Amino acid sequence: MSSYVPSNDLSPTLKFLTDAGHLLATTSPQISAFCMRQRDKLAFEHKLPQPEPQREHVCGRCGHIMIPGQGSTLSFKPKTSLVGRPRSVAHQKLKGGLDKEQHGPTKVLTCGHCGRVTELKLPTPARISRRDTRPVKSLVKAIAPGKIESSQTSSREPQKTNANASSKKRAKSRKAGLQALLEQSNASKGSRSGLSLADFIAK
Repeated sequence: MSSYVPSNDLSPTLKFLTDAGHLLATTSPQISAFCMRQRDKLAFEHKLPQPEPQREHVCGRCGHIMIPGQGSTLSFKPKTSLVGRPRSVAHQKLKGGLDKEQHGPTKVLTCGHCGRVTELKLPTPARISRRDTRPVKSLVKAIAPGKIESSQTSSREPQKTNANASSKKRAKSRKAGLQALLEQSNASKGSRSGLSLADFIAK
């Protein structure tokens, strides 16, 4: 097969080789690997970037389509960090821009045909922000205890004023009732005649 292909016919050829390689991956792994190697060769000659999904499942050496559990293996390496430096120095270096050297976990693919190891660095996961889990009542007391006390004091003062007014009103009504009874008693005494037992005896 000739490796020279005109640029305007490159896309259909790459698509044909990719489809053929995937269709023959289980029935004829050798022919499948050959098709994928030819595809990589054409893309390299025309300086085309290799898509990330293809790097993940196609071996860059032999063209074998790597399927974890069917000869190929998949594993992960933990996140790397600055080791062997004091914390303060590492912190200063991170502020200076060395934080770009850090990355997240690494995906490791091992080809089951030739044994080549392909490592893919994953992005650093976002930091988890911690929320305040204190109850709402404790937060209110911690923020403004003076406001709560002042509001309680102001609510007690109207209650005390209302109680004093009602007691004065009751005392005034009792006094008015007693005055009315006294006047009624004096009136009844004045309306009686001035006769006594001696008057009846004299008659």
